[in-house]
Amino acid sequence: MICDVVPMEAGYLLLGRPRQYDRKIIYNGLINEITLTHLGTKFVLHPQTSSQMAKDQLTTKGKRDEEEKLQKQKKEG
Repeated sequence: MICDVVPMEAGYLLLGRPRQYDRKIIYNGLINEITLTHLGTKFVLHPQTSSQMAKDQLTTKGKRDEEEKLQKQKKEG
């Protein structure tokens, strides 16, 4: 499988049509929930709340800022 990787402030799970049918994925649109089984383990994916998304974005931004700072230090030193 060929994929493009794009840096994002928030992560999203994309399950296209082939993935949904090949993996026996059940999407419940009423409660916005995805259920799937992987290696015999059942997973139920729920959407994040607004506060969870904000926290994740701040954490990701902080990590990215630290990495950029370290890269600048390596270039200067």
